[in-house]
Amino acid sequence: MPKVEAVRTNATVDQVRKALSISWVALFGEHPSPESICVLLAQWALETGRGNSMWNYNLGNVKSHQKDGDWCFFRCNEVINGKVVWFEPDHPACCFRAYPTLQQGADAYMHELHGRFAKAWPAVISGNPTEFSKRLKASKYYTADEGKYTSTLVSLYREFLRSVSTKYDLFSVLGVQQALDALGYEPGALDGLAGPKTTAAITAFQRDNGLTADGIVGRLTRAELADELSRNETVNARGVITR
Repeated sequence: MPKVEAVRTNATVDQVRKALSISWVALFGEHPSPESICVLLAQWALETGRGNSMWNYNLGNVKSHQKDGDWCFFRCNEVINGKVVWFEPDHPACCFRAYPTLQQGADAYMHELHGRFAKAWPAVISGNPTEFSKRLKASKYYTADEGKYTSTLVSLYREFLRSVSTKYDLFSVLGVQQALDALGYEPGALDGLAGPKTTAAITAFQRDNGLTADGIVGRLTRAELADELSRNETVNARGVITR
């Protein structure tokens, strides 16, 4: 299989979540639980800097032996004898698998975890990021400090789970519009399109909650939306009308 150029292939959480869900259904014939998909999302986010440092749609930074499909080189590090060691192309340690599309990368990632790292898979099924990290370490998936890897994985898992456990899908434009509308803001038509009214509603929400008012739904804004929705539901359950 050929060597290809290393290309940074950024993707959003929503795009990766959808790709992983499609892969899951293809493998198992059913949809994944929110807990399971969030374990996978958390590891993808950890390995790729929330998708900002994903190369050639390799979701889990899986190494290549140049006999298992397309591959590419990019600078990376490993922890060896307690020290961080950097490797430069074309060292074998920085040879990684490469995929032409996000869906192909997601399919390969799922097959890799379910196959080669099968001992860690029960932790995905049960939605247990701590156990997942422990089993991946035992299977030599990563060389980083287990405690640090686990704490980051758990933090990301909780963040993502909080966002998908609300009534609205806070990783999609439509879900954000629906959430803003439910909270009394005015995002315009609930059409899944990020128009000026939606941006203005996001900005107003951010301003009201002490966030940077940039009109972009990032990690902090998404978390605050989830918290506000939760508070709103609790108050409404007591018969009090909010906003």
